[in-house]
Formats: sequence, structure tokens, C-alpha cells
Amino acid sequence: MGMQPADTRGQWDVWVKSNVAAPFRKRALKAAPQALSSGGTPDQAVAAAKNAERNRANYMATSALVLGAISAAVGLFLGGVSILATLFAVASAMQGRNSVDRAWQAWTGLGLAALGLVFFVLQLVIR
Repeated sequence: MGMQPADTRGQWDVWVKSNVAAPFRKRALKAAPQALSSGGTPDQAVAAAKNAERNRANYMATSALVLGAISAAVGLFLGGVSILATLFAVASAMQGRNSVDRAWQAWTGLGLAALGLVFFVLQLVIR
């Protein structure tokens, strides 16, 4: 897993910056010391940090999918555009694309948000 930091905050900062994607560093920096303070080894702290990164990326990927679906549904059924859902879907997709397990959800959500915008534009043109 690369460098194994000891239990000092500065060493964890360096490890997290070089081993965790930027949007997830704050959570990883919380998880590693918590694992150590509960009697974990540095290997367990590394696993906790990587797990925190993975969990957040998965959450953001699913968030992008749900918000993208909302955006598409609003565009199709209500004839409007859900700006807030679209913006949050894009933001979630940018983080969720880092998910190892659920990147497809992030990309699908981004596609659905774009589809919502297309539905909105088409309804404007048709009217």
C-alpha cells in the first residue's frame, strides 16, 4: 500500500496527500487517527483511510445517479429544468467518478442530468 506512516499527524498528512484522491482527504485524515486511537496498527489505519475514501466515492456516485434521474424526470415530465439537481448531479459525478465500485453510477447520473437539459431544450423548441 505504499508508504506506511507512523502515528504522527504530519506523517498522516503526507501519506494522505500522496495516497488519497483530493475530494476524500478530509475523511481519510479523520479515519486513520481514529483507527490508531482505538488500538489499531498503522496497517489498520491505512485500511481505514482507504475505506473512508471508497465509501465517500461510492456515496457520491450514487448521489450523482439519483440527482441525475431527478433532473431528467423534471425535464421530461414537468417541462422545466431542475437547475439545483443538475448542478449537484455534476458535482457528485466529479467526485463519484473516483469510485472503484460505482463509477458507472456517477457517469450515468451525469448522462441523465444532461438528458434532462436536452428534454428541457426540446420542449422549448417544440412549443
